[in-house]
Amino acid sequence: MSLLAIFAAPAGRCQHPPHRGFTLVELLVTLVVAGLLVAVAVPSFNRLMVSSRLTSFANELVSRLTLARSEAVKRGYAVQFDTNGAITALPPNNPSITVTQALTPPSGISSTPAIDSLIATPLGLLHEPTATTGYAGLVTDISSNAITSDNHRCIYLFTGTTVMSCTDSQACRANTPNGTCQ
Repeated sequence: MSLLAIFAAPAGRCQHPPHRGFTLVELLVTLVVAGLLVAVAVPSFNRLMVSSRLTSFANELVSRLTLARSEAVKRGYAVQFDTNGAITALPPNNPSITVTQALTPPSGISSTPAIDSLIATPLGLLHEPTATTGYAGLVTDISSNAITSDNHRCIYLFTGTTVMSCTDSQACRANTPNGTCQ
């Protein structure tokens, strides 16, 4: 059988082989749809990244508060927690011992402390350096101007022992969380 006979079509039918691939219009429509999806997704992704950095930094400070308390109990003497995350053991009649270095907030994140430091007692109670009763109130407000809602992480301490952190869209209140703080 000849090659011509194989591709020959019955009368009235197209004799061209079927086309494969995409037309230019199909490719352009696909590119426009992909561009729109990227334009919508990028701001959401940036917001997610900033929110994640805020939460991670707040969680690290909460961990440091807990570490300061446990170090004081373990060592049997006072330990100082600075609101920048540095922890220093304060052995009686001896030089202080650095337990952890200060934390540096990620780019675009700021930390506004309500107090400078807290002292953890061997019983695990956290109080201000000039007080003897447990601290109650805001420890620090971690925030970012890169996002407009849920841009504050508030860290509170109650009765010198219970740490709470919450997310809010407004600045953290000094003594108790805002009603919107979750």
